[in-house]
Amino acid sequence: MDVVGWYVIVPFSAASLLTGLVQSLGTVWGLLRHYWVIAKLLITVGATVLLLVHMQPVGHLADAAARAALTGGQLQGMRIQLIADAAAALAVLLTAAALSVFKPRGVTRYGRRRQREQVPQPR
Repeated sequence: MDVVGWYVIVPFSAASLLTGLVQSLGTVWGLLRHYWVIAKLLITVGATVLLLVHMQPVGHLADAAARAALTGGQLQGMRIQLIADAAAALAVLLTAAALSVFKPRGVTRYGRRRQREQVPQPR
């Protein structure tokens, strides 16, 4: 768990953040033009930070599992925490995906100003 977390999940989380920034800067949606893009950015940053915090209990549980076979009652609270964290991560991913698909309306002040600049002025 610990190896997969640090060498697969954490790099993919960072890659998700980086590719999201690059795509937002290279598309018409922009990084700061629409509220849903800002919400996705904040969700991704928050999820990445929480993943890094979450890796400590994962490492502890992986060490305990590597040392000995765990019985039913050992580390019960940590097991429940890992399940709850996984469920919360799924909810975050579904929310980010829904924002990408439905793109709710709402343009920021910066976005409105950029739209006015791009509209040709009457002569």
